[in-house]
Formats: sequence, C-alpha cells, structure tokens
Amino acid sequence: MKKIKLLTLLAFTAMLFAACNDNTDKENTGTAESSETASLEEDKGLFDSEEENEIEIDEVDEDAVESAKSESDNYQLGEPVEIDGITVTINDAFMTDERNDTNIIDVSGVLVLDITYENGTDQTFPAGRDITLEADGELAHSYELDSIFPADLAPGESITGQMSYGLVSAPENMVAVFEPLMNSEGKTAVFDIVVE
Repeated sequence: MKKIKLLTLLAFTAMLFAACNDNTDKENTGTAESSETASLEEDKGLFDSEEENEIEIDEVDEDAVESAKSESDNYQLGEPVEIDGITVTINDAFMTDERNDTNIIDVSGVLVLDITYENGTDQTFPAGRDITLEADGELAHSYELDSIFPADLAPGESITGQMSYGLVSAPENMVAVFEPLMNSEGKTAVFDIVVE
C-alpha cells in the first residue's frame, strides 16, 4: 500500500514538472531577445542630453549620517560602556606600519585600538584580556606590539593603553567585543570600529 502511494506521488510530481517545463518553454521562445532590445531602446531615451547625465552633489546630509549611526545598536568610538563596575572606552582606532619580527602570523595590516579602562569595583581587574576583534565576521588575532596591556588594574584606578590586532586582508566591517572576564551577568558590549 505504501509503495502504491509513493509511486502515485512520484508520477504526479513528474507530470507537474513536465507541465511547468512545457509552459516556460512556450513563454520564453523568441521573446527574450525582443524584450531585451525593447528595454535597451527605453534606456537610450532616458539620457538623451548631456545635462541629464551629470549628477551634482552639493552637500552631505549630516542628519542622514547621524541617523545611520544612531540606528546601530553598537557603541561608537569614544563612548564609555560600563559592565559590572568596569568601564571601557575605545578612544581611537588606527592602522600602523609597525611590525613585530617575531610574530609567526603574516599580516597585511595591524589595527591598533587606544583603550581606557576604569575599575569601579573593589577587586583587581585583569585589563587587556577581554576585547576581541572581528573583521568581516572572522576573529582577528592579537598582534604583539609594545603595550602596557595586559595589566592588573587596582580598584578605583584607570589606565589607558593600546591593543593591536593583525589583519590578513582589508576588512569592510570591524567590531570590537568587550566581555569582562569577571562578568557575573554575561553581558557584552559591541563597538563599531571605523578607521579614518
């Protein structure tokens, strides 16, 4: 009984595909070329004069730029974020030509983040071990350059330093993810990284 149902279903499906295939052949025969030609002729009429081809941009819509930035749920450079008493601000992001001869990863560029940590807790905090960089969705490797990080930050103190990441190619989109090691709530903060 199951075999009969299966064979009937397969036969019906084959007929359905055959019917659809015959229909599309009839519809497409000889019309693709003529519709393409008609489309090209319509496009020619759109731009007859040179004045119509010129596009002039007088000013940048600053409101639109700010609106686009505010639509992102991510934090921006310079914005402080506090998680469990630890406040982090990514002050700046820039590329450097400096390289480390002992690094085993071949990189095309090195991104440097200038970061400030403030410890508002009553415990020593291990600063510089809790920010990862994602470049086009891929995790970037930290890159060893002269830096004060990682460093233990005493309660009530703040520290500013740089963290470096090796980039294999020039990414279109970069985000830094801050997730404190002593994070009781499992919170993270995502920063949009824009290099100017």
